[in-house]
Amino acid sequence: METKRLRMIQQPSHLERLLEAYITRSRVIPLDSYQIRDPGALTPVLRSIARQAAAEGLVWACWACGAHLWLFTAEMSLPLSRERGRPVLCVNRYNDHGELIEAGSWVLDPGGFWRSSSE
Repeated sequence: METKRLRMIQQPSHLERLLEAYITRSRVIPLDSYQIRDPGALTPVLRSIARQAAAEGLVWACWACGAHLWLFTAEMSLPLSRERGRPVLCVNRYNDHGELIEAGSWVLDPGGFWRSSSE
């Protein structure tokens, strides 16, 4: 994948859309979950993780269902994206206690499904 195109995709608005697509299409949260966009609505521990992620150039998204919250942080891996020929997201998923419950690299395949980049 060409560097210029990858750099454009790395812009926060593009990354946020890719992260949202990963969350909603990969079924890592319940289908009736909703997105929380206001950082002030997050618990203090999740707000801290979101702020730290933003300070490091990552994007974040938080989703809720009932009393459960999931915070996702993501960045695009330039080396893996070049290798795969499409954007590869490095995603971390945290529970409502701020514990990291999953971390991995994901690529959108031609069929529209998110797959582990190690597959």
